[in-house]
Amino acid sequence: MLEFEKFFRDPLYGFIGLTHTELELLGTPVVQRLRRIKQLGNTHLVYPSACHSRFEHTLGVLHIANRMAEKLRLNETEIAIIRIAALLHDIGHGPLSHNFETILENINNQRISHESITLRIIEEDRDLDRIMGGHKDDVLLLFDEKNDTVNRKIISGNIDADRLDYLRRDSYHSGVAYGIFDLERILHTIQKIVDGDRSEIAILKKGQDAIESYRLARFLMHTQVYYHHVRAITDNMLNRAVEIAVRDEILGTNLLKFDSDDFLNNYLSLDDSRLFIKILSNKDSNAYRLINDLENRNLLKRGYEIDLRKLNPMKKRKIMQLKSRDFRKIEGKLAEKCNCDKDFIIINLQKIENTLYKSSYEFFKSGETPILILDDDGPREIEKESPIFGSQDPLLKLYIFCPNHKYIFKLAPDHSPTFLTTTDPSLILMSLSFTIPYL
Repeated sequence: MLEFEKFFRDPLYGFIGLTHTELELLGTPVVQRLRRIKQLGNTHLVYPSACHSRFEHTLGVLHIANRMAEKLRLNETEIAIIRIAALLHDIGHGPLSHNFETILENINNQRISHESITLRIIEEDRDLDRIMGGHKDDVLLLFDEKNDTVNRKIISGNIDADRLDYLRRDSYHSGVAYGIFDLERILHTIQKIVDGDRSEIAILKKGQDAIESYRLARFLMHTQVYYHHVRAITDNMLNRAVEIAVRDEILGTNLLKFDSDDFLNNYLSLDDSRLFIKILSNKDSNAYRLINDLENRNLLKRGYEIDLRKLNPMKKRKIMQLKSRDFRKIEGKLAEKCNCDKDFIIINLQKIENTLYKSSYEFFKSGETPILILDDDGPREIEKESPIFGSQDPLLKLYIFCPNHKYIFKLAPDHSPTFLTTTDPSLILMSLSFTIPYL
């Protein structure tokens, strides 16, 4: 039995116990840094109480991972390693959480996830290595996608401790009911299925309704919280501010280069407030204005919005093929017509996809396993048992964000975006077809 040395009180689960080793890990700078990173980035500008941190989420994941591992009857050593992985699973997050991944990708011109940074930290941090006492390779194995066992899937899978915690925690702190589902029923009905060296997490038939609620909760939290249009505005303002700060040499061009030897030192020196302080150091930059406006909730406005599903397939395909550089050109043309600074015109293509509603074929094609329902006849994919079906087409929206109400974009009957500028009433409506001819 694990011997807990200290307990932390959590609003969702009551008391969470930690061992001596876990307390040492908790005291390292890379874990303590999570106190200074908001779980939901700038979502508090939409839901004021959503100010919880990655740190408290980490404790919640450790607690849920432990309960899952015990239910699946893993041995004490396996449970200890899973708890360490749960404690470290988010240490690779940048300021304001997932939003910073987009910034890193733009700077490095490659996909960079917080998971890949987490792996790099675990591999290189000497304090973590010393405290883990020879378990580093075992912990790293739980982040390896080729590890097709329930041990890894407790940390990252369709029904994992991460999602089970963040949906309920984000819902709790946001003050919404969308993320509520029957956690106890899920934990009571999960089972381990073994096939040679592979093992899967399945849910007993009697727990299917709880899983249906969990799938729906994830979808609703994405549509109502994670992809709220104001959240999209704040995320894009931050992205643009960092882009400008790099351009204006407020942030060094090599500060966030993933291949740099100094990357981890530079990256781990940043948290929510320290990033803002760096950008606010130069009042002459538009980056300063954007961050200052974020801090004071003086946000860009949703000047134009369209659901791309309403367009004919040819037009939608052409828009989907546009790259970031294409959007920048369009933003520049809009800024010229509006007589404003192009830094404050932002085009955003938003995609909301509920991966838990993907077809079994899509899961298998990508080398993954869909949620499994287990009865007397064996495991079956949930889509063959569920009366609830999700569309395979993600929600697709195109936004144009602009300063205040000086530039008001309207939707013409033919779905062409038009705008009027209050600075010159004689210019009543001007078509944007010269910039986005596909609409």
